[in-house]
Amino acid sequence: MPVTHYYPIASITMPSSWIAFIAGFIVTYLFIRLYFGKVHGARVGDLFFNVVIIWKLSVILTDFSMVMKNPLSILYFHGGLFGWILGLVVAGLWMLRQVYKEKWKRIDKWSLLLALICWQAIYQIAMTFLNEGNLVVKSATILLFVAIFVLSWWSEQKKVNTVSELAFVLIAVHFLISAIQGSLLNTAFITTIIIGLFMWGIERATAQPISGKEEVE
Repeated sequence: MPVTHYYPIASITMPSSWIAFIAGFIVTYLFIRLYFGKVHGARVGDLFFNVVIIWKLSVILTDFSMVMKNPLSILYFHGGLFGWILGLVVAGLWMLRQVYKEKWKRIDKWSLLLALICWQAIYQIAMTFLNEGNLVVKSATILLFVAIFVLSWWSEQKKVNTVSELAFVLIAVHFLISAIQGSLLNTAFITTIIIGLFMWGIERATAQPISGKEEVE
């Protein structure tokens, strides 16, 4: 959903997208913490923190001269789309390193996937309430994101499908939603594509090699 409203909070005015992002993080963290436990909740918290910090500090790369003239501008500006993608990629690579180091199991992969889908769903749903837009488009956005979250949660419960399969379903669903919203190459959809690719990478990184006996069978 496009940003149409800005909201005054304390002494600053925040775009609806920031409020939706924060709401998505809070709900996601609580969900993962309560459903999967403290370790998984902390992991999700670290992931979001790393993305946001890199996104904010990337203004040094995108507008170096402004930062040199006014170092405090780092507090008020960020690196835009470039910085956001940079944050996602760096945090994703860090997560892949953790996958190898900690030898992730099934629950680790599913907790991360559900966290990312939950955050994206809450973000999108919050955006429909915080901004103006067509009622049909808003309804389709809410229903489709709720559906992909429920499908992912059901798959984790029933132990069917893989995280990479659900990640690519998420990309397909978000593509449909972006088409309905009339903006295919938006930041949220680009984020989903990157999420899908990294979940596929995590699936590959944790794939168990097939023994010779199993290959014969």
